[in-house]
Amino acid sequence: MTSTTNNSADTTDTILQIERRIMTAIKNKDALSLAPMLAEEFVYRTHFGAEASKSDFLDSIASFPIEVVSLQGEELKVNVFGETAILTGIQRAEARVPEGEIEESAVAFTDVFVRREGQWLMVLAYGVELPAEAETA
Repeated sequence: MTSTTNNSADTTDTILQIERRIMTAIKNKDALSLAPMLAEEFVYRTHFGAEASKSDFLDSIASFPIEVVSLQGEELKVNVFGETAILTGIQRAEARVPEGEIEESAVAFTDVFVRREGQWLMVLAYGVELPAEAETA
């Protein structure tokens, strides 16, 4: 993990802790807990060109119609550049579809955080759905 700050290990740990809290809030569809971790100008963007503002993103999390069984990050790497931290990784999810089956997904993602008044806030999240492993085999 690369950093340009003197307290890079502390900052990396902080960003990873925030990311775990974000994933827990998303899994639990807990927009109320998620909101304070996002900057007011937060944007969620996909490779399809879709964008969601903070309020749209929170609304979509709270109203997500499928049960998220598990959500976790893998291959997480943090780079810190002064008051900006960039986290990359793969988000793996298991969700129960209405028919009762469990479906798996993997998303390569980049989350960008900025430090404001001593607090790290996510300002941008970008995700790209990865092909299913069965399709790549």
